[in-house]
Order: sequence, then C-alpha cells, then structure tokens
Amino acid sequence: MFSALLLILAANTAQPQLPKNCTHATAFSGTICTPGTSGKHPAILLLGGSEGGDSMSYRAAPSFAAHGYVAATVAYFGSPGLPQSLENIPVETVGKALDDITKRSDVDPNRIAILGLSKGGEFALLAASTYPAIHAVIAAVPSPFAWQGIAQGPAAPQSSWTSAGKALPYVAYGSQMGELFGAAFSVHKPLDLRTGYDASMQQNKTQIPAAMFHLENIRGPVMMLAADDDQIWDSVAQSQLGMRYLRDHHYAYSDIYLHYQGAGHIFLFSSPERPMTQAPMGPLTLMLGRTAQANTQAAAQAWPRIFAFLSAALK
Repeated sequence: MFSALLLILAANTAQPQLPKNCTHATAFSGTICTPGTSGKHPAILLLGGSEGGDSMSYRAAPSFAAHGYVAATVAYFGSPGLPQSLENIPVETVGKALDDITKRSDVDPNRIAILGLSKGGEFALLAASTYPAIHAVIAAVPSPFAWQGIAQGPAAPQSSWTSAGKALPYVAYGSQMGELFGAAFSVHKPLDLRTGYDASMQQNKTQIPAAMFHLENIRGPVMMLAADDDQIWDSVAQSQLGMRYLRDHHYAYSDIYLHYQGAGHIFLFSSPERPMTQAPMGPLTLMLGRTAQANTQAAAQAWPRIFAFLSAALK
C-alpha cells in the first residue's frame, strides 16, 4: 500500500549538477561535499527520508560544506546496489559510510555528527545509538522507535531496519492505514497519512517500548525538531517520547527539543518557491502540512539553531 509513498525533496524539478566541491562517494552510495579549505574539519552524515536515493546531495550537503563541514549524504535504499524498498535496511549502511569518512585526511574523527529527516531522522537516531563515533544528532520530524517498513506492493510486514543481520522490533501499521489509501483512490481526496499513523500508534502502542532505540547509548547531544501540523505522522508526540526516554535513562549529554508551531512535515527544506505543503503521489496528492508562510518561517528559524547546535556540540 506504500509503494508510491515518495516524499521527494526535489519533486518535479530536474536535478542540477553537483557543485565542483562535491563528488560521488566510492566506498558507499552517496555524495561528499568539502569546504575547500585546508586542515581537518568536522563532518556530518545526511540521511533523507522515504523518497529514497541520494536526495540530500543537491541542497543539504553543499549548504553544510559552505559552513565548514565535510558533508556526506548516505543513500540507504532506492539507488543501484541498494534495497529498492524501505524494508530491513541494515544499520551497517551508515556504519560503512562512517568508517570511510573518519579515515579521510580532511576530517577530524572526534567531530562527527548526523542529521536525518523523517524516516532519515528515525534512521539517524538508530545509527547514533549504534555507533559511538557519532557525537551529535539532529533528528528532524523523527521517530525514536522503529516503524514497519514501506513495501513496494503487497507483502508481509517487515521491519524498517536490521542490525547484525537481525530485524529490529517495530510498530506495525494498523488497519486504518490501508483504508486511507483505498478511500483516497476511490474518491480522489488528498491523502493525510497522519490519521493512519495516529491510529497505528494507538492500536499498537504496546509495541512501542520494544521498538524504541537505545538512545542512552548516543555519545553526544541530541536535537529533535518537530512540526505541529505534520500531516505524515505526529512528530511532536514522537519527539517528546524520545526526549522523555532520554530523561528517564539519565542521559549524560544535553538535548534540545524544538517545536515549530504551524509547520508541516518538510518545513526544513521549504522556501517561498517550494513551500512543501503537499507533494504529488501518482494520481494522488500527499498532504505534508500547513501553509507556505508557516513552513518558510519555521525553516528560517530552524537553520540558525541547527548550525549553532553543531558548533557547540563539535567545538
């Protein structure tokens, strides 16, 4: 039922050529952008969402490189040589990229961060819980626990993630998720996945504790950003669950929770030209949330906070 779920950050636009300071990675699937100055730099790994492929390479990576970071995007499905559906993705996909980045002569291995958006935020929290070399985490509209994977067509439910070859416990989708897709196709109304995710969290709430990532293992501060008009899932409730988990486990590092009132799911990459309030999804329209003004205002507020957080965390 999720075969067409593509939250494409560059929807309906031709991808530009990579800037001269960016190259395709060879040891993993992704892109590496460098600041162009000598010496060792902090580095950041960037994870896109359920759009798949190397979606962060054209906007996010050059921006971080311009701020002095070696920025590496990590594709984890939907590219050649990778799984084609977002199911049973090995956390070692990030581990492989992390190992390559830490060995670079222009990277300080003690100053490495990770940023993920949506499903990438979910994956970033898992990866940081797994690899102590990651010293700061930015999870935008994330989940702190594993959700069911996104299949391409009818299939038995699978986890989104694996570790050491074993599928991680996950929260399954409820029956209402399939009903939403059926109704959207039959009456051609915009698809609001938030209703399905909310129902799944309520219906399968007993699965959440086992599916939570071991966030207490993260070796650095955590920032979570949530949007209260998120029409994909309840990033506010999910981020608050993550923050509560950290407090309950006496997390040793500082954490920051930013809640953007009126913002939608992809607000972080919104602009006046591309407000990201909705996205085409085949014959349907996928609702992302809120208004162009609310999203662009939230983005303008969030990015300075992100760079300030990284500067403090990796100083």
